[in-house]
Amino acid sequence: MEYEKAINDQYGQNDLGIKILAVLQSKGIDATKLIQETLAPFEELHLRGRSSTIELAQEVGLTEKMNVLDIGCGIGGPARTLVSKFGCNVTGIDICNEFCRAADLINERLGYTDNIEIRQGDALDMPFNSNIFDIVFIQHVSMNIKNKQRLFSEIYRLLRPKGRLAINTICAGSVEHIHFPVFWANNPSISFLSLPNDLRQIISENGFRELSWTDNTKKIIEVIENWSPKDRSTKPKPISIELIHTNFSEKRKNGTRNLKEGRTVLIQAVFERA
Repeated sequence: MEYEKAINDQYGQNDLGIKILAVLQSKGIDATKLIQETLAPFEELHLRGRSSTIELAQEVGLTEKMNVLDIGCGIGGPARTLVSKFGCNVTGIDICNEFCRAADLINERLGYTDNIEIRQGDALDMPFNSNIFDIVFIQHVSMNIKNKQRLFSEIYRLLRPKGRLAINTICAGSVEHIHFPVFWANNPSISFLSLPNDLRQIISENGFRELSWTDNTKKIIEVIENWSPKDRSTKPKPISIELIHTNFSEKRKNGTRNLKEGRTVLIQAVFERA
């Protein structure tokens, strides 16, 4: 319970979904397409956002009607991307109550309730029957989970034979100690980074066969370094990222510094349940 409270304190903002929809309404953004376009820049709470989700989905072989589990679903951004782009069915689970409430409200507003189900729960003890998912996505979640053996054992249980695991995560780099706060933790108490090879081994030990493993650190650093203030639209954004991430600028600065100094690395991988 103490851990769950810490995670909810890190991510949860009271009435987040109500606030998001209220801002959209106040700005006259009410058409479904406009809402989706407005939410796109920040509704996927991981590096490279929507492009990473689509890239992983293509790499993992996601097709129409597949049953997908999105662990750490946040406010439902990745789930909505997967449903709209690939025609699959998604179950999202997140330990953060406010994220789940926000995801439900936004999904209802945009008409996704037939294809997306959101559940509040712990990734180490998920309330689902065994062997029911074709694909499991887990993006920028494992950094908050200490017991990774249990995490990947649970994922193995839930996947069908030959089911696939799609991972996008931050791992520890060769330089010890990271600069806080970062997006997943304000301090070390809920930050549990693994070295890439240690994570790789844990996943394999839990019955998975590696299909791909890519270090995207250089790619994301190049994106950051090539970004220019001129790339930013002068038009005010209807919704501030601060609504979801307090101290966003400081967390972004530390995240970039950690990557450049070799304190963290960005990994994308696909595994198959043996």
